[in-house]
Amino acid sequence: MNHDRAKALTQQVTDAVLAVPGVACLRPGLRSLLHTAAARQPSAVDRPDPGTALRITFDSGGRVAALRIDVVVRARHQAAHTAGEVRAAAAEAAAVPPGAVRVTVTGIV
Repeated sequence: MNHDRAKALTQQVTDAVLAVPGVACLRPGLRSLLHTAAARQPSAVDRPDPGTALRITFDSGGRVAALRIDVVVRARHQAAHTAGEVRAAAAEAAAVPPGAVRVTVTGIV
């Protein structure tokens, strides 16, 4: 899998997930937050880094085999419904069947 293609796909899926009503943010792990903070360069446009909150697995042919996404949901939205919409949006963005996408709600704010 081409690194640039994987990075572009990650950003495409991230954008699709963050556009889902009820999604507060992706929930990266602490290691990713620390790494991002240490490596951050000032920029005019600060796009969210999905870190470990979005994991894409590729098969031997370079196709997307699975997506795992950790999200934080807004309190006024039903978590299960929002997770289903995240699954659908991510599947469409990555051109995979919804069954290949696993969504975990890691928090409610």
